[in-house]
Amino acid sequence: MIDIAFLADHPETIPTLADWFRAQWPDYYAGRTSAEVAQDFYAEAQHNRLPVRLVAFADGAPAGTICLRQRATDDLPDYRPGLGGLYVIAQQRDRGIGTALVAAGMDVARAQGYATVYAMTVTAQGILERLGWTLVRTHSHNGEQHMLYGCDLAEHSGYWYKTPISADS
Repeated sequence: MIDIAFLADHPETIPTLADWFRAQWPDYYAGRTSAEVAQDFYAEAQHNRLPVRLVAFADGAPAGTICLRQRATDDLPDYRPGLGGLYVIAQQRDRGIGTALVAAGMDVARAQGYATVYAMTVTAQGILERLGWTLVRTHSHNGEQHMLYGCDLAEHSGYWYKTPISADS
């Protein structure tokens, strides 16, 4: 069973998230302790204003995360808000958790009154395309070719994924 909740309701998962991100992106987090990285997650532990981070649980254990933030990337400030920081632990991949996290992030963006949401990715284009997102443009970032996707939330209001996310939480 997969459940998705606001990080604000599960701050006990923050040290785990910090460890995941430091292990997954060691060059990016080089020189920062787990406690320093955890501070970034505490700033995302909110319900009704950006940034808002969600956590997926598989059979009660943390399995993945995503964040709805001010913009898809700092390089392209006009594309906002953005979904990013999508991560699913290796042993839980290919179970639909990433897709459920993106769908829940879309739900949060819609609940906060946004008409469109964007995401910059190198690896998650399959998830985004399956959910009806469209490629907006490509963008070179840190020597890598990234794809910027957008989603008109009004076109996807009848969402088939059910999550416990609501604007009242």
